[in-house]
Amino acid sequence: MATGQQGFDPDDFFDQRRLDRQRDQNLSDRQRMDRERADDDRRRALEEQRMAQLDANRARLDAMLTLVNDDDITLSSEEVAVVNDKSLRMMPDGEVVTRRAPSARDVIRRSGQFSRANILPNIPARTKRVRKKTKTDKNMSKALRLANDKFRTAKGKLRKGATQAQIMKYAHKLLKKM
Repeated sequence: MATGQQGFDPDDFFDQRRLDRQRDQNLSDRQRMDRERADDDRRRALEEQRMAQLDANRARLDAMLTLVNDDDITLSSEEVAVVNDKSLRMMPDGEVVTRRAPSARDVIRRSGQFSRANILPNIPARTKRVRKKTKTDKNMSKALRLANDKFRTAKGKLRKGATQAQIMKYAHKLLKKM
């Protein structure tokens, strides 16, 4: 018997459950992909760090190789002391200078612990919302073209006694007729 009221349709209930399950599955897939992407980024950063250490070790080993294998190089006890003293540095011109210990401020700055990137939150760039173009917009541009043709000279100057307000009023009047 038709009462005009909408009845319960079991198919609607099962379709909704299927949609809910699909939405949950999509969400878990996205979360899994985000975790995998973060893991890849971590792995890549560790690999880059390891390669930088290898390059530094390679440079150190090349210098040692030259020092050990070159028979013309002999070090006196003072030179050995200079090589092993961490507070001494040799300038490119061969002058040996004492290195000052880094101040606490230098250590903090180098650590990056208080850099602006670590203090301020990561704010994503906002995208400006764009309004959809309507039929009225298209008609208004036509009306403005016609109004400007009426109130402006061929060179584009306003005719004597005409104002921008008059142009807009006339354009709106034309828009109502379109």
